Amino acid sequence: MNTLEEIIKGSLKIPDKFDFPFPPYGIQNEFMKNLYSVLENGKLGIFESPTGTGKSLSIICGAIRWLKDHEEFKRLSISNNITKLEQEKLEVADDEKDWIVAQYKERELTEKLNFLKIQESKIQDYEKKLKNLEKVKEYKLTKKWKNLNKNHNNQHELLKDDSIEKNVDEDEDILPEEPELSATDDYVSDEDEKETSYEPSKIYICSRTHSQLAQFVGEIIKSPFANDVRVASLASRQAYCINPEVSKLKSMALINERCVDLQKKLPKAKVDQDGKVVKKQKGTSCSCPYYKQTAIEELGNFALVQVQDVEDLVNNAKELKACPYYASRKAAEDAEVIFIPYNTLLHKATREANGIKLKNNIVIVDEAHNLLEALAQMHNVDLNYGQVYHALQQMKSYKNRFHTRFSAKNLLMINQLLFVLGQLFHIMDDNSTCNTTEIFTLENFVLMGNIDNFNMFRLTKFCREARLAQKIRSYAIKYPIEQTEETTIKKGVKEFLASIQNTKSNKNKKEAETPEKNTKKLVIPPVSNPLLTVLSFLETLTYSYKDGRILFKKSTDKLQCKLQFLLLDPSSNFTDIVQEARAVVLAGGTMKPNSEFRDRLFIKAGASPDRIVEFSCDHIVAPENILPIIVTKGQNNGNLLFNFENRMSMGGNIKHIIQQACDMVKGGIVVFFPSYNYENWVWQQIKDTNFGKTVFREPQNSGSVDVVLENYAKAIIKPGSTGALLLSVVGGKLSEGLNFSDDLGRCVIVIGLPYANIMAADLKEKMAYLDKTEGAGSGQKFYENQCMKSVNQCIGRAVRHKNDYATVLLVDERYDRMSIKNMLPNWIKKSLKVGTCDQTFDLVRKFFKNKRTGT
Repeated sequence: MNTLEEIIKGSLKIPDKFDFPFPPYGIQNEFMKNLYSVLENGKLGIFESPTGTGKSLSIICGAIRWLKDHEEFKRLSISNNITKLEQEKLEVADDEKDWIVAQYKERELTEKLNFLKIQESKIQDYEKKLKNLEKVKEYKLTKKWKNLNKNHNNQHELLKDDSIEKNVDEDEDILPEEPELSATDDYVSDEDEKETSYEPSKIYICSRTHSQLAQFVGEIIKSPFANDVRVASLASRQAYCINPEVSKLKSMALINERCVDLQKKLPKAKVDQDGKVVKKQKGTSCSCPYYKQTAIEELGNFALVQVQDVEDLVNNAKELKACPYYASRKAAEDAEVIFIPYNTLLHKATREANGIKLKNNIVIVDEAHNLLEALAQMHNVDLNYGQVYHALQQMKSYKNRFHTRFSAKNLLMINQLLFVLGQLFHIMDDNSTCNTTEIFTLENFVLMGNIDNFNMFRLTKFCREARLAQKIRSYAIKYPIEQTEETTIKKGVKEFLASIQNTKSNKNKKEAETPEKNTKKLVIPPVSNPLLTVLSFLETLTYSYKDGRILFKKSTDKLQCKLQFLLLDPSSNFTDIVQEARAVVLAGGTMKPNSEFRDRLFIKAGASPDRIVEFSCDHIVAPENILPIIVTKGQNNGNLLFNFENRMSMGGNIKHIIQQACDMVKGGIVVFFPSYNYENWVWQQIKDTNFGKTVFREPQNSGSVDVVLENYAKAIIKPGSTGALLLSVVGGKLSEGLNFSDDLGRCVIVIGLPYANIMAADLKEKMAYLDKTEGAGSGQKFYENQCMKSVNQCIGRAVRHKNDYATVLLVDERYDRMSIKNMLPNWIKKSLKVGTCDQTFDLVRKFFKNKRTGT
């Protein structure tokens, strides 16, 4: 049987104009045309559009326009093909003289015709379903919505009644679940059920943070499609949970576990002969009051008829007292545009758990400049001594308590897991004699650990399906392991210090005994759900041996011992996306060098070169509105070289450059330093200097960022202000995704080049791997690319719209190297100048004088 794509042939014509909230700039129109072409022709796109050029809105308007055209084209094609096939059947019956040939042709046409009619029927049923959704918006405005809310609450109060009977084994919840269904189980998968319904094409838009995805939702609301598109935002339970008992938990892993635990069904209430409910026994579990299927379905439907971001959906969920996490997943089934964070798309297990289907759908990754690094980081795993120790102790205790109640299969897998845990513990415990880092291939590591005979695929699959990590955590809470003589659990810093003091005071009494005992005693802090991290580490051992390395960081302090999985080739985790999705688009403000994405991601993931399309547009800002300067010499014409050897001697030059900038630039000045340590060192050198502007520093605490930015803006816009100075860090919280437009960022200064520590073991291994697999020099090129991508992000913070203007100072003579200059954005290179400190500020003075006079 031919597929629908094979029967319906033809392609859409690229439109000359696109629906846009205002007349688009030429570069925006070109962006949308190229995007439309990539989506229609099933290509892999690398799109670069400088920050401030309306990239997000162009993605929204271009992609949704294609989606609407594609679905309409599909409907019309099915209808036209049905008419055409019916006509062909009549012609075959009339024209063909050989009845055997006629019968064969007629049968073939009938088969195609029936297939298309089934598809047409599915589309019609689906359209009826969508029409019913339109009533939901009006429904919310009536009393029925409130009554529905009241009914849900009454139902839950009945379930919460103190009279529910308990008739379950108190240890049932902490025994492992049987992961496999028996042959007699009557089971129908969701996939089987959904095969009978029509599934329209979807666009998955992915970005790094929930706030960036919320900006996309805002762009849809501003677009002409605001009332004609179904949108869903998938986020973590941590972002969506409205149950105070769950949301108060500190980690995402704990929130996920508690959420799943609370979904367990309550026992049915037992009623006596008089209709009264029998009192329940103590300890009965209670389900989540927000996990109500009818309310979740209503909330999910409402999410489809009114574009909402995560915050909007949470507010509506509180009103209806329905779970927004599961409502968003329900909405995603019928949504046309689905917003998801990086890890939901890029991590296969998470993608599958969220029901994301790639086949014939569109994937657009925004802020993709660090996609390769994000992919690698997402699959890297750190496993420390304390986690292995506690996981081993909890598993031993768990087995000892319940070994007679395990099935033969469960007991076998638990014994295997215990052996592997024991081997990992011995590796770390027996090698804590020096402070070094040793690197293993995956093959060498499993051989060294004597665990090469175990099927890690099977073992980790069992643990996941049996929810063993969650069971062990529940067990550890219910049955705490007693302290041993040689190992104590750390209860707090004060108690530990007090014990040391007591030991010293009793030294004379037990002079011979105490030192020996103290050398044996090891304080191991408690760890939340250590087995979860162990399982993540064991899963990395299932990777292709050539793709990863194990870094064993040894230390004389056992608590500092660590096993770290390093993913060297992240493209393998992108293969499914490249091969299954109809089209994939990587978009960003600065995507250079494109070869990273073309060669190291798309082609390595199995794509053919002719499927890859590259598009780069210029900035909407006129070249005369941006003044980028490479500053090579400082005071007294001394060279400005901020390498590791020289940077601590540059305090005077930095102070002079900042002072000059403050004297000439009215408004905001943002200075980026290579690291927090260096920013702190510079601050100590300049903190007593009066720059004539209020000085702010980037906080290391994420929760304080908004307060600092708000105060920075207030200091600039207040009447009579001379501006403000903001000290920031490259790659920090203020270098990406923030808008320093107009007076908030008239000058951006980047001090030095933010190279990573080249002596770091993981970086050295990555560079060596690239030299071996891609040719000599590839590692050094990767090293420089990482640095310049961070610099380019800082540069993009300033000029944010057509009439904006700013100056950018790149302070380091190394920026004048051709290899470095070539990695700067094209719109910067067009206006780039090189000069000494004195020449630089002569240019800066003229630049702002011209802006004030309008010349």
